[in-house]
Amino acid sequence: MTKQPSPAESIASFYGESTHASDWLSVSQEMINQFGESTGDKDWLHTDPERAKRESPFGGTIAYGFWTISMLTYLCRQTFGRDYPEGALYGLNYGFDRIRMVSPVPVGGRIRNHMRLVSVEDRGAGRFLVKTDNRVEIEGVEKPAMLAEWLCMFVFPNGE
Repeated sequence: MTKQPSPAESIASFYGESTHASDWLSVSQEMINQFGESTGDKDWLHTDPERAKRESPFGGTIAYGFWTISMLTYLCRQTFGRDYPEGALYGLNYGFDRIRMVSPVPVGGRIRNHMRLVSVEDRGAGRFLVKTDNRVEIEGVEKPAMLAEWLCMFVFPNGE
C-alpha cells in the first residue's frame, strides 16, 4: 500500500522548488470588453480601440488591472495542469499580501505568469495557507505588468 503524502508534502510537490512559468496568453479586445461588461466598467481606455489609439498615451486599448489580477487563477491552473495539490478538497482565494500594477497590458499583447512558492502555513483542521510570488510578464516589455504575493487556503479532508 502506497502512503499518501501529508498535505504539506502534497503542496510542496505541487509547486516544486523552482519558479514555474505559464504559457503565453494572448490578450484580445473581446476578453477585455467581456470583463468590462461583467463589471460595469466601460472606460474608453479599455473598450474603445479607435479613441485609445488617438488619445491615450499607450497607443491603443489596455487591459483592466483587475482583469490581469483575475487571470492569475487561469494562469496557475494552466501552469500546473490541475486545480489543487493532490488530496486537497478545494482551494479558496485568500487575497493578497502585496500587489503592484507596474506596466499596462496592451490589448493584442501576450502575458504569462511566473509563480514561485513562498510559504506554507498550517492553520489547523486541514487548512493550509499558501503564499506564492507571482510576476506577470508582458512579451517584449522589460517591466512586468504585475507583481503579487497571492494567498490561497487549501483544505484537506479529516483535518489531516
